[in-house]
Amino acid sequence: MKTSIDHLPENKQSQLKSAVEIVRKYTDPEMIILFGSYARGEWVDDLDEETMNYRYQSDFDLLVITETAKQAEKVEENGHMNQSLRSRIRKTPISIIAESIESVNSNLRKQQYFFSDIKREGILLFDSGRLKLDEPAEIDDVLRKKLAQEDLDFWFNNANEFLINFNAALKRKSFNIAAFELHQATENLLATNLLVFTHYKPSTHDIEKLYSLVNSLHNEFITAFPLTTDKEQKLFKLLRRAYVNARYNKTYTINQEQLEWLAECVERLKELTKKLCREKIERF
Repeated sequence: MKTSIDHLPENKQSQLKSAVEIVRKYTDPEMIILFGSYARGEWVDDLDEETMNYRYQSDFDLLVITETAKQAEKVEENGHMNQSLRSRIRKTPISIIAESIESVNSNLRKQQYFFSDIKREGILLFDSGRLKLDEPAEIDDVLRKKLAQEDLDFWFNNANEFLINFNAALKRKSFNIAAFELHQATENLLATNLLVFTHYKPSTHDIEKLYSLVNSLHNEFITAFPLTTDKEQKLFKLLRRAYVNARYNKTYTINQEQLEWLAECVERLKELTKKLCREKIERF
């Protein structure tokens, strides 16, 4: 696995070194691996010079490997670590997933392309030297294409069904139900991309986490949800919270204008999903 980040600008290298220090301070990682657009040298930093806000910006995608599943769980739930990362590294968003060494090696042996791609393209930022990654199993491209097409057909169709339900609820002015249906459409579109590109999807309904992973697959996905302004970020958080709160929390509110803006974003995600997944399958 590669170990050099010399292809990155000095400020990005410095930020990554700080990120590694913070993760090691608050957790006990065995390995920390940079993957996604920064590892591939394809990151996006689209700065609006008038507002000095980023229109679109790639995350640092980090895989933290631990000795046990319990330790991995604690990494993702470590609020002090996440707060320290946000306060010290403000220029670049950071997305962290954590897996045990047993989980990673099992997935490598089972041809889970997500982990195979990370081992091939990723950059090892920290290694305790105590554990070792297995060699990935040889990938059958014919099988990969077949599985990817099946995932596209199943999950993309699910997303369309949720969009039908969303539009019906919006027409009835059942805004909270519409928000839940739109969340489910978003989750299923994100799942489509993850499964087509990597045959891997974490067990979560958190669309922020899923969207970050999808953005690591291809830079065009960043354009689906503009998250530059406080208003845009607030609207995305409203959609993120809809999975639980739109159904079970009496204080959750969302209006038609907010739903229509979010629906435009989901339609962009849908078109990108259709286009980029088809292109990916053709390349297998």
